[in-house]
Amino acid sequence: MCAVLIIDDNDEIREIIAGILADVGHTSYEAANGREGLKWLVEQNDPPCIVLLDLKMPVMDGWDFLRAVKDEPRWATVSIIVISASLHEAMPDDVVPAKAYWAKPVDAKNIADVHLYCAAHRDSWRPTSTV
Repeated sequence: MCAVLIIDDNDEIREIIAGILADVGHTSYEAANGREGLKWLVEQNDPPCIVLLDLKMPVMDGWDFLRAVKDEPRWATVSIIVISASLHEAMPDDVVPAKAYWAKPVDAKNIADVHLYCAAHRDSWRPTSTV
């Protein structure tokens, strides 16, 4: 099971993603902006496997969140997947250091297969259901 932090300012998108993750057996946590997501990370003893990150949000956007976490050693193993309506086809890692880039609306199959981006669960995880 992967622990996934969903950072998006759209409540409905977070709920949909969290529902799909729950359906396949993952645990999810939600934050409405980068500042909430960063606060959540700081409060955890163990980091999540994956962060699903929107780029355009109020308070603290995804760009500022990425800058805040990129040099923190305890979050080095966390895979970040950018989910945004404003993505270009292939954004280079030096622009956005992420494992994947998903355009909104996100495909439910991508969410259900999120474990493939987790080094700890990529080969061992078996979803409890399929989407």
